Amino acid sequence: MARCSCGGWQRNVFLVLVLVFVISGGELLALQEQSGPASNNQTTQPTTVLKTTTRLVVVDVIATDRKGSAVTDLGQDDFTVLENGAAEKVRVFSFQQPAPSTAAESKPVKAPLPPNVFGNIRRTPLKGPLNVLLIDGLNTRMNNQEYVRSQLLEFLKKLPSDQPLAVYLLGSRLRLLQDFTSDPAVLRSLIENLNAPHSPLMENAFGGPERFWLEGMPLPADIKRRVLEFQQDTESSQMDHRVAITIAALRTLARTLAGFPGRKNLIWVSENIPIAILPNKVPDGEKAVGAMRNYGQAVADIANLLADAHIAVYPIDARALVNSYFSDPAVRFDPRGNGVTPGQAEADLADELQPVHANMEQIAEDTGGRATYNRNDIGNAIRRSMDDGSTYYTLAYYPQNKSWDGRFRKISVKVNRPGVKLRYRLGYFATDPKDYGQRNESQRDAEFSATLNHDVPAATELGFEAMVLAPGARTNNKAVVVFAIDPRALSFAKGTDGTQSARVQCAVRVFAATSPDKAIKTEAEHVDADLPPDSYSKVMQTGLPCRTNLELPPGDYLLRLGVRDLQTGLIGTANGRLTIAKETPESASTAERKQ
Repeated sequence: MARCSCGGWQRNVFLVLVLVFVISGGELLALQEQSGPASNNQTTQPTTVLKTTTRLVVVDVIATDRKGSAVTDLGQDDFTVLENGAAEKVRVFSFQQPAPSTAAESKPVKAPLPPNVFGNIRRTPLKGPLNVLLIDGLNTRMNNQEYVRSQLLEFLKKLPSDQPLAVYLLGSRLRLLQDFTSDPAVLRSLIENLNAPHSPLMENAFGGPERFWLEGMPLPADIKRRVLEFQQDTESSQMDHRVAITIAALRTLARTLAGFPGRKNLIWVSENIPIAILPNKVPDGEKAVGAMRNYGQAVADIANLLADAHIAVYPIDARALVNSYFSDPAVRFDPRGNGVTPGQAEADLADELQPVHANMEQIAEDTGGRATYNRNDIGNAIRRSMDDGSTYYTLAYYPQNKSWDGRFRKISVKVNRPGVKLRYRLGYFATDPKDYGQRNESQRDAEFSATLNHDVPAATELGFEAMVLAPGARTNNKAVVVFAIDPRALSFAKGTDGTQSARVQCAVRVFAATSPDKAIKTEAEHVDADLPPDSYSKVMQTGLPCRTNLELPPGDYLLRLGVRDLQTGLIGTANGRLTIAKETPESASTAERKQ
């Protein structure tokens, strides 16, 4: 582990290395400001993504009139924000709504990255608000997936060209199908060629009722009971796996979208959302672990990650309008009582739909989105979700209660104009980001390791850029990766002598370009940075450096680059490449002469 107790640049090994590389012709980093979404602001929105370490609680508020139309003329004085019933002072206020594109918005903020430099800081701004379509194949049967696909193709015929849309697919893992684009043709081609995944964790995943085949069979009661118990155990196990994968997907999405400023609308098309992020409307003051039963801390973390990333969830039922089982030929009604009775079929349908729709309603309400179900027009539901989340107010405050004890805090927003309905996230768990360092180390390492797989969508919680240098004389014939981490997102602790301290980790996972599914090696390095004021000021301008070395034979490699704040758990990842050429006799003799 490296440590930089920097009394000056000469004693900071990493900064000296950065200077050497720059002097020798390598451009390392130009940290950029991120520009916010287009808006007609009453107060300008900050250009830097707000982080939880600022202790600033950000609440996006949608205001509508009695007809459901957006109310766009409210001011800061029209709102009152309360936390657990106590009024809070609004420190940041802005109003966001779609605005026409301008030529300037399509230009990159910075020039393209130089060769062999990679990172997760977007260099071309996106016009907001941002919409993310999540097609859920894990929790949706095949027949409903096909219906969703046909509806998406109709929807894309009318997609506006001024609202960026990204598309993700959830199967046995989360995959990014298309990064943000406003080109309907690109999205149509994607959906036309989409191969929907078959969920391995749903009973009767190709469609139709689940248990009627058994209930209609003339079996002895004891055998039928045993078979049903086995089936229920299987379904419970499958549900556990689906919940775990779904939680992991939400965690990845939150980390992927965290670096984009402004509100993100997650339009989640699914047949069965298996979790609710605040089960049973957590009572004021109840701690996360006690409130969450089986999934405890994981679900509480998801609630905060979604809130911190400004993600509002818009669930849409992939089944559209659900017909009565009376019209389903797969259900066998037997008047003699050996099969399923009509009353039992309707009760089973209600039992199936009630928890699903309840979860949809709850996750939407908890995050400030809106649920849609029992409608056949899925395409129009997506369009309405995008429109609903495109016009909103942002209010932010520093809580009066400075005790970050992990308890749930309820947020209430009121407006002084009659007839205006507000929608916003309901609260948050007041966890101290620095508590991350007190958690189980192996669990924290496993969580970081999972983000280093090449096919996992890149995390943007912690911005960075990195230079990748092939082996050569100046690197002692090792491949070298030099990171520059955006210090504005890091958690610094200020000492009594003015020293600013941070703890970070940088890592590189290597894959052969011909087989990107299998990692060859992973190298990681820790940096304990204790920066006096002059060095801290320089780091805030250039980035906090970190370096890893790789010993690899000649070949073409894919790299997964990652950084982590060891105090708060914020993560950033990006993909890179490295080619190590075979050394020829001529190049070897030339290198010897240079030495």
